[in-house]
Amino acid sequence: MFKHILVAHDLSGEADIALRRATQLAHQHGARLSLLHVLEDHLPNAVQDKLRDSVQQHLTERLAQLRATDCQVLLRKGRPAQQILDEMSDSQADLLVIGRHHHNAPELFIGTTLERVARHLAQPLLLVTVEQPEQPYQRAAVALDFSLCACDALRKACVLLPQSARLVALNVMELGSRLLSRGGQSGDFLATQRELLGKLLEDELAGLANEAPEVALDVVRGALPKALDEAIAGQRPQLLALGSHGRSLISQALLGSLALRYLQNPPCDLLLVK
Repeated sequence: MFKHILVAHDLSGEADIALRRATQLAHQHGARLSLLHVLEDHLPNAVQDKLRDSVQQHLTERLAQLRATDCQVLLRKGRPAQQILDEMSDSQADLLVIGRHHHNAPELFIGTTLERVARHLAQPLLLVTVEQPEQPYQRAAVALDFSLCACDALRKACVLLPQSARLVALNVMELGSRLLSRGGQSGDFLATQRELLGKLLEDELAGLANEAPEVALDVVRGALPKALDEAIAGQRPQLLALGSHGRSLISQALLGSLALRYLQNPPCDLLLVK
């Protein structure tokens, strides 16, 4: 279970959608909820004081409308990405919820607050992109391979989802042109892949006892990222969980091509786990 959820709010409509999802998740998990807004720090003090009071009132009223009156409102000054990262560390929050930025111009993604946060955040990040009924996720997918970060994404998705949900583990098996031309042999490789991943799922889910949602496995043949795009489109999940190789200082600067791709153009809400 998640114990402390931090939602970053920049007063945009996209941030409001993220706040509604964060509120639902806080109720679902019985988690503490904190709302962070970062004020501009280059304005005169008098203007900043007036703006602070206005933002405090606006967010308090919004929380009351969502029946989240016990949520803590945090107002900080500085660079948004750094303030979000600092607050995640200082508060020991275990999930960051944030709205989408530049959704009409994904080419502007590099350099955004979201991109900077995603590169350096150690905790799971939930990017909320679609306004949905204020109910728990019921359909989800996770991109699964044999890497540690993919297994972490699987476990975090299982924790985030209610027991009533269905989670599909999607694996893309990339076969060379020679194997593709030998249908029978490639079928053997796919069967072996399914067997190995089935065992992996069994091992990973064993520690979750009876709290895990229903998990299914789908191994598809093709090339990344197209095959994964098609598999996701076929499943139509509300949530996609994805591992990002970010365990070292070097790899933190490299989100990974899949993580970067889906952060720029998310097909649904995205749970990014390192």
